[in-house]
Amino acid sequence: MDQPCAAPTLPGTPDAAGVIEECLEYRVFPRPKPKFKATLDAQTLFGAGGETPVRVTTRLAPGEVRLTIETELQGVALCDVLDLDRTPGMVARRLHRSARTATGELTREHLVMFQAPPYALPKTTYPEVMSPFLMRGEPRQKGRRSLYCWTNDGFCARVYYEDRGVKSVRMKDGATQHAQEVWMYPDLNDWIAMGGAVTRLAKPLLPRYTMWYGTDELQRLIRFEGPYGPPGAPEVIVELVGEV
Repeated sequence: MDQPCAAPTLPGTPDAAGVIEECLEYRVFPRPKPKFKATLDAQTLFGAGGETPVRVTTRLAPGEVRLTIETELQGVALCDVLDLDRTPGMVARRLHRSARTATGELTREHLVMFQAPPYALPKTTYPEVMSPFLMRGEPRQKGRRSLYCWTNDGFCARVYYEDRGVKSVRMKDGATQHAQEVWMYPDLNDWIAMGGAVTRLAKPLLPRYTMWYGTDELQRLIRFEGPYGPPGAPEVIVELVGEV
């Protein structure tokens, strides 16, 4: 059940070094009706009805993948850079996470080597907010699969994800698209042994992350809805705007 996420298919032709790169623009805005109480409300980050751009760059090279997510948030530039090994599935190697003010002052910085001491993480571990973008290359098939979402070195939780079939999804601008719907939700047994029957009964009440992917071979993430991070994180909607 636990298998490293497959590398995505990118448009275009690799260069002489075998490198191909794709840059997409998304918009992120508060979920109109949050379903769970959060420590930091999304309205505080974006303001009522506000939104902010997110740039997602995927770089495929022989033997490795780099995913970069850049977000402008009220005068602060957030940047996550994740390097993964292709084995052939993607295994996280190094994450550099930073935040800078409009004047360039570094206010947050985090460096994680996923397979290095003090302990190696499971090979299916990915940073929580990057997981929806990394799952685009996954085969769409019936049944449940799992991976681990990393929040920090003190919290790494198993989550399940399952295909829900092709659905119609309405975007913020009113446009409707057909997309592959995927649900992702935490494994409560990571915290307490509940047993299969109780877990099934609790499933409708769990914080759920819903993702919609394109139905073509690129399988780009079209829309994400849910907490942007672990349960308790601000609830947002992320939508694809187009290529940069």
